[in-house]
Amino acid sequence: MTRPWVRLVLVFAGVAAMAAAGFVVWSSEARGRAAARSFALANDTSGRALADAADLRAAQQAYVAVGQGEDFWVARVSSLTEDLEGILGVFRTHLSSPDALASADTATSALRDFQQVDTRAREYTHARQLPQASDVIFGDGFDLTKKLTASIAAAISAENVAFDAAAAERRRDEAMALGLGAGVASLALLVLIPGGSAKREEDPVMLGAEPSIAVSRETLDDLNDFGLVARPAVPAAEPAIDLAGIASVCNDLSKIVDTKAIPALLERAASILDAAGIVLWIADPDGRELSPIVVHGYAPQMASRLGTIPREAANVTASAYRTALLQTVRGDAVANGAVAAPLLGGGGCLGVMAIEMKNGGEQREPLLAAATIIAAQISTLVGPPSMRTRAEAAG
Repeated sequence: MTRPWVRLVLVFAGVAAMAAAGFVVWSSEARGRAAARSFALANDTSGRALADAADLRAAQQAYVAVGQGEDFWVARVSSLTEDLEGILGVFRTHLSSPDALASADTATSALRDFQQVDTRAREYTHARQLPQASDVIFGDGFDLTKKLTASIAAAISAENVAFDAAAAERRRDEAMALGLGAGVASLALLVLIPGGSAKREEDPVMLGAEPSIAVSRETLDDLNDFGLVARPAVPAAEPAIDLAGIASVCNDLSKIVDTKAIPALLERAASILDAAGIVLWIADPDGRELSPIVVHGYAPQMASRLGTIPREAANVTASAYRTALLQTVRGDAVANGAVAAPLLGGGGCLGVMAIEMKNGGEQREPLLAAATIIAAQISTLVGPPSMRTRAEAAG
């Protein structure tokens, strides 16, 4: 390769390959940022939709409540229905997954069916046929609002799965583009490097498992000196979950006779989950709001400062309580991630264990499973709302 124009072409080919790889990676990252913004808006809109759906159910049930103003609640249902219809329209525009779009369409259909049922309920209420109105409201109306909230939750869950899959696919494409660019540039450099005297017989060296390229030992040593021949990196193994520690914490939780022992056990649970802090939220007897009862990892006075969380609040803790499903929030360079594990009992959701996760733990399935196990054991310490009411009255 002694001709100048040939060497120049090879140099331009290597530079062009790296530039193309850089452009592919930049474009992929731009699409990823746009997808992340859209998913964040979809997540926020789904929270508002779930809160409005819960208000819609309660407002319609007030038609037949004693002492309630019928005209006020009819107007309230109309306002909520109109607002929810607009929110669902915005919510759908931020979805990209076919499964998520199908669930969003199901939610919209359920809202339209609810409007028809609500028309019947209003007719019965205006005619003072309260038994018939109650049958419609607590039968078809309740089922449709339940279908509405389930469809919204299914849509955001499907979108979350699709978002993670798309992010993984982008990473693979970026790695492939960088690999191809580096391969072309390396090949051009290999051709440009002199191979020594033509009269000298060189021993060919095989480079990995790829198609063989005859390279002298001297050239190979030079390439290694410049860091151009990379050895395969050994992938780092994911840290193992302390199953024995989880079993020990759950065993000790099952033997608690004094609530003063809970903070120490939460400290052990936080260590296993690699958590910065844990807050136990317990629902009031009416199930309308959550109150913090135990706080670990934060200042002692934090519990009094947190206040209560309404059931319909648009945050991950309230969402976990309403849906009785594990909820997560991804962390970033500024803030840690979060996991909200519902405390489930025979009568439904009793509260939520909110966990601030470090080092991206909210994205590790083993840690999410461990959090679910510990939350299930803690839920056995929380009595049904009726039992708590009698206990408070007795105390």
